Amino acid sequence: MQKQNEKEKSEVPALEASIKILEYLSRYKSKERSLSQIAKNLSINKSTCHRILKLFIHYRYVSYNEDSKQYNLGPYLLVLGTRASEFIDYLRLAKPYLKSVCEQTRLTSVLLEPLSNDRLMYVAKEELDSPDDPVQVTVKIGQHFPVTSASFGKCYLAFLEAERTREMIQKVNFKQFTDSSITDFEIFQESLNEVKQKGYAVSYEEHTPGIVGVAAPIFDHNGEIKMVIACIGFASKISEEQISFCGEMLKEASKRIMEVIGGREP
Repeated sequence: MQKQNEKEKSEVPALEASIKILEYLSRYKSKERSLSQIAKNLSINKSTCHRILKLFIHYRYVSYNEDSKQYNLGPYLLVLGTRASEFIDYLRLAKPYLKSVCEQTRLTSVLLEPLSNDRLMYVAKEELDSPDDPVQVTVKIGQHFPVTSASFGKCYLAFLEAERTREMIQKVNFKQFTDSSITDFEIFQESLNEVKQKGYAVSYEEHTPGIVGVAAPIFDHNGEIKMVIACIGFASKISEEQISFCGEMLKEASKRIMEVIGGREP
């Protein structure tokens, strides 16, 4: 029994390191990195990191470029991602409403889920394919953001318990992405209060220059926030009236999604 416990203890750090490596390589800023960079930035022993990467390469979770000596995510993760999207019923149930939002608002529409305690990730998207709107905001499934950024983060944090929201903000802190980014706690808290009153969040070039985001919460059967549904567009093309319209559309879509997945408002 003691040997088994010792074995479990020795395996857990390696498992955590493996997860950290995959998450690290899944970020656009670090999608290609050398062994030294991965080990240093994740504070993993270099030899341990190398053994994990060799195993990932064997199972095609990671690929290695002999010329550049860099690692990136491997092709088998595409298989896993496809299987996951097939098995997660609530995403399948939500997608028709996401498409409806895209068609009615004429904006790129997305669903996001918490990736961890400090990040949100795109898990589904609908982009308008129309010759009348040749220029659209394009996103990639799997892209993720700090929870304190953009309309997505404000929407998510606004509907958490106050203490948990405070803890997450303290952990993540604020980053100055643009001149419009909110980096003051009191101002940010005021914006969260406004989100709760309206039922949706708006970010005007707070994360990306020239981009407006509108987001509404989707709750699970316990009344806890599960996902965020949002629209993204170019600030130069969206009026205040259109922003309000998007907010109401997202709130309505959220209600319909909760009806089919068994969610409820808190």
